[in-house]
Amino acid sequence: GIAAPRARHLFDGVGDADSFIVDPHKWLFAPFDACALVYRDPAVARAAHAQHAGYLDVLDRNGAWNPSDFHIGLSRRVRGLPFWFSLATHGTLAYSRAVERCLATARAAADRVRALPHVELVREPELSVVVLRRLGWAPEDYHRWTQRLLRCGLAFVTPTVHNGETVTRFAIVNPLTTVADIDRILATMADGTG
Repeated sequence: GIAAPRARHLFDGVGDADSFIVDPHKWLFAPFDACALVYRDPAVARAAHAQHAGYLDVLDRNGAWNPSDFHIGLSRRVRGLPFWFSLATHGTLAYSRAVERCLATARAAADRVRALPHVELVREPELSVVVLRRLGWAPEDYHRWTQRLLRCGLAFVTPTVHNGETVTRFAIVNPLTTVADIDRILATMADGTG
């Protein structure tokens, strides 16, 4: 979200953090288990996570930079590498535009929900999640509806719980999602049968 100028203010203060994690599998189009750790002072991270053993000395010679010194999973693959390649290939402006497009689609989806008599907005979206309820539906209706959407290949929209009530949500993380897609999904709720 911080990549989008329209939403950047929601992240005021993040620059004061000592570290933060970005899971780029949502808006940053990386594989599911990719992760990016950002440290203000990498030396502190290295002191916390570096592992020392005779068989690792070859990696740590001359204070060389070793990515395994900055996270817990020593023998796991470098999960952030696909994200780095994508960022290096497409640049930050492509990400900024993609996130802005997702935010615009979320705002349009909220407008569509407000305009329909059979659904209502549960809360105003802050970023790209639009939470809504289908009037008259019980929890099992939402679950049947989700399964129907998955079977026909239209969308992956899952039930959630808000203040103890089962509702549903759009999590718009693909910049190729259109308002027409939202309209098609909402139309499947019109008949009232989950």
